[in-house]
Amino acid sequence: MKPALIDALERRREFVVALATLLVFAVVLSLLQYGRLRDRQLQDLHTQTSIVAQTVSAALVFESRGDAGESLAALAQSPAVLSARLLNSAGNEFTRYARADPAASELAGTVEVQVPVLANGRHVGALVVQASRLPMWADLAQFLVATFGTLLVTAVLAWLFSKRLRAQIKEVERRTRYLARFDALTDLPNREHMRALLERTLHQRDRATLMILDLDNFKQINDQYGHAAGDAVLQATAQRLRELCRPGDQIARLSADEFALLLSPGLLDKPLREHVQRLQAGLTQPCLHDGQWLRVHLSAGAVSLPDHAGTASDAMRSADAAMRHAKRLGVDSFQQFTTEIGEALHSRLALENDIRTALAEEQFSLHYQPQYDAQRRVQGFEALARWRHPTRGWVSPAEFIPVAESSGLIVELGLATLALLRRDLDGWRVRGINCPTVAINLSWEQCRKPQHRERFLQQLRSLRLEPQDVEFELTESADFEDIDTPDSFIFTLQGLGYGLAIDDFGTGYSSLAYLRRMRCRKLKIDRLFVHGLSANADSHMLVESVVRVAHAMRMVVVAEGVELPADEAALVTMGCDLMQGFGFCRPVPPEEVAQLLVT
Repeated sequence: MKPALIDALERRREFVVALATLLVFAVVLSLLQYGRLRDRQLQDLHTQTSIVAQTVSAALVFESRGDAGESLAALAQSPAVLSARLLNSAGNEFTRYARADPAASELAGTVEVQVPVLANGRHVGALVVQASRLPMWADLAQFLVATFGTLLVTAVLAWLFSKRLRAQIKEVERRTRYLARFDALTDLPNREHMRALLERTLHQRDRATLMILDLDNFKQINDQYGHAAGDAVLQATAQRLRELCRPGDQIARLSADEFALLLSPGLLDKPLREHVQRLQAGLTQPCLHDGQWLRVHLSAGAVSLPDHAGTASDAMRSADAAMRHAKRLGVDSFQQFTTEIGEALHSRLALENDIRTALAEEQFSLHYQPQYDAQRRVQGFEALARWRHPTRGWVSPAEFIPVAESSGLIVELGLATLALLRRDLDGWRVRGINCPTVAINLSWEQCRKPQHRERFLQQLRSLRLEPQDVEFELTESADFEDIDTPDSFIFTLQGLGYGLAIDDFGTGYSSLAYLRRMRCRKLKIDRLFVHGLSANADSHMLVESVVRVAHAMRMVVVAEGVELPADEAALVTMGCDLMQGFGFCRPVPPEEVAQLLVT
């Protein structure tokens, strides 16, 4: 049966049920009203008859039929009374009154009331009055007309409202279904829709090519020109993709600046590269927005199906790996998925699984690198995550941190790091060691989503890590995208009293903007500018300028990667507040921290 017919039958059934309910309700009300009107008529007739019985008592005692007849004639004022009989004490009729035209009234039914006639408390007779039910039926008819009219109007209004509400619900359902499969900004299918297309293509064993395109400089456009400009670029890119695609090809928007193309039939080698060149030529044309020409760059990766992927997830991962390899080659690059990239992807997935296991089995630990002042006194520590794999041995942070960030495992790793710090602080305090503030690196991926932020703050509260215990280092090149919003997580931490430091200063593209916008307590100069600065005039001048600017903004300056005595001496001369590096001390495990604090 067709869905439309089923829906129509369902609506008809609901209408019949609602109408039947209203009718039952109306019948119940009518029966109650009938009983009330009947009782009221009897009560009114009894009262009227009692009054007349009092007036005829004297006429009955003195056997004055004329006076009794005049009293009974007063009942003519009541249209419902059909007749009245006055009986003497023997039960015989003394006189009577009858309406001239009772036929019509009698058709509606009658009701009879008998009231005793008393004279000085003595029973002298009885008055029997018969009345028509026609006025009662007339009142009941008026009630039924008003009731059924009101119910009918209510039913019509309810039907109209239900129809409108049903239309709104259908629109919401349609919109929900649309948003589940399509991107609202570009009107392109989304990741889930593309995944379904890939599953169907792979199931049918059709030859196809999946391509993932990434806008290289999208964040810079958002930062420099605003999110409205970024939206305009995305919409223009989507429209150009529609125009450049071949008949039968499918397009989707996967994420903020990532698009996917499913080429069917697929292309290989030279035809594929020629097609990519046409795409890049069209998609990298400048976009005009608000009087500004916005230039975009594009990296692309492609994978052949079903040769290099058996599932939709494998296809997406392989194309994404090829695209990321292309980004490392430079802007506007293209890379096909190869066996070597597949091996690298396999290694990355294996490392990702190992990280999950390491978190579950608590394989991570912290090592601490001290920070020294000009007198070589320890003024703080930086906590660094270390991982000793059961078979791999020591795994470099440069290897597992990027994988943790890209996979989202950095969230759990960050929470585990806080727990490790709490354990080490408690261990030192048991030994009577008061450790200065420890700095921990904070990745934007740890606090991108509201639920991750709340978990992070809850971990701080549950572990009782106070601002005097820990401060956080923010990598300058990381995308802390919410620093301009009122509810920024950075400002939330600052409001709670936690100190913040800009790490790797000088490696980002907007260093001075970071200083102005973030107002952190510390600034850490990257080792790239520190190493060998005593022998490099340009590095010396640059670092000295940074120190002056930071001090002018009331920031503590920390130099990273200090290894040479000459560099240390130059930094002290410049007024650099703190230094760390192999020239002072390598990161040490928790049990060696005490020795650093007592020497």
